[in-house]
Amino acid sequence: MIVAVLATGESLTQHIADQLEGKCAVVAVSDAYRLAPWANALVSNDSAWWRAHPGALDFAGRRYCGTQLAGTDHLPPSPRFPAGTNSGLQGMRVAHEVLGATLIVLLGFDLRGSHFFGPHPMPLKNTSPARYEQFNRQFARWQGCEVVNCTPGSALTCFRHSTLEEELRAADVFRA
Repeated sequence: MIVAVLATGESLTQHIADQLEGKCAVVAVSDAYRLAPWANALVSNDSAWWRAHPGALDFAGRRYCGTQLAGTDHLPPSPRFPAGTNSGLQGMRVAHEVLGATLIVLLGFDLRGSHFFGPHPMPLKNTSPARYEQFNRQFARWQGCEVVNCTPGSALTCFRHSTLEEELRAADVFRA
């Protein structure tokens, strides 16, 4: 089963999200739910993000956080997902362990620059280049189903790169 995970990189657009609706399961990471309010799950590992976005608790799908937070399901730390794991990797965890993905397609995983909506407002922090490097190391330790990065120009290099169109065609999701 193909599951798309949408992160918040500058490359993520409404057009990309719209291509997925009704075609495969989708996990939205943090603010990506704004482009895919119909997604199956919303993951933000950061309780500060949830506090800054109380409306996200109205998201109709399942909601996950890395800390125990009312209105979300807890993603407890584990050897494979220690405390401090980035939200995108936690989104992949939900795609694989909860939704049963056999193939994860990544979109919006730029791992550079800002977000599709611009910088986070205070009190949230924006990701530094050093933190992106730490995220790259976290992704490189992935142990789960196959992952393909369909994010154009992504700095995430540990997964095979492709295009969304190629992967959806290969998964045969366009056939009625």
